[in-house]
This record gives sequence, structure tokens and C-alpha cells, in this order.
Amino acid sequence: MRELADKVTAYLKDMGLNTQPSEDGLFWFKYGSTVVMVRLFENEGHTFVRFLATLLTDVSFSPELLDQVLELNIEVLFGTFLVFKEDRTLAFSVTLLGDKLDFEEFEMALNYVARVSDDYDDPLQAVAGGKRAEDILREEGI
Repeated sequence: MRELADKVTAYLKDMGLNTQPSEDGLFWFKYGSTVVMVRLFENEGHTFVRFLATLLTDVSFSPELLDQVLELNIEVLFGTFLVFKEDRTLAFSVTLLGDKLDFEEFEMALNYVARVSDDYDDPLQAVAGGKRAEDILREEGI
């Protein structure tokens, strides 16, 4: 894991994102009105890199919203929109194998998650209400 963490830190620096992992090992940065998190983990002897952006919190889930999320999951090139009913959150995520991660796929995945999340948070907010990451950061003075 240490090797992957060093590689991710270097990749982020090469992209001009001088971010350090939080205490729980999470890298994060703001992009437009969203926040992208990069989390490293292991499973069954392999390492993985998960890119996740929370689009909205305090969402009102309706059949219309869930239909729209299902349709969006068909439209995106890769990754998936995620619904977390228990905490009323809508997110977008991509997970890559970290064992042989290269810069090009890392950069593409990170930029894709950031762009998709930033592009869709406003239209989805119009349907579901809730708060964007930017709204929460502003409320917390960050």
C-alpha cells in the first residue's frame, strides 16, 4: 500500500494538485462545485484506487430521481452514480486496480469523476434538492 500511496501522491503532484492524505488516508480536492476524494484500499491481495465525488447530500429520493440516475449510469463512459439512501447522498465513483496503475489512467479517471460530478450536480439538484459539496464547504467556512 505504501508504494501505491507514494505513486498516487506523485501523480497528484504531477497534475498540479499538491494535496496530502488526511489522517484516514484520504486525498481530496475541490473541482468546480464538487469535491473529489481518492481512497486507496486492499482486497484479496490486490490494491485499488477509488475516486469518489459526492454530488449532493440531504437528497429527496423520488422515483423520478432514481429513474434519472439509472439512465445516467447507462450514459457515462465508465463509473457509476451511487445512491446512499441511509444518509440521503448521491455520489459518482470509479475504481481502478492499483497494482499496475499508470499515470494516464489515473489522470483520466480523476478528471472524469471531477467533470461528471461537476456537470451533473446542478441538474440533479433541480430534481432532488439537497446540497452540493460547494454549499457544504461554504457553510463550514472552508
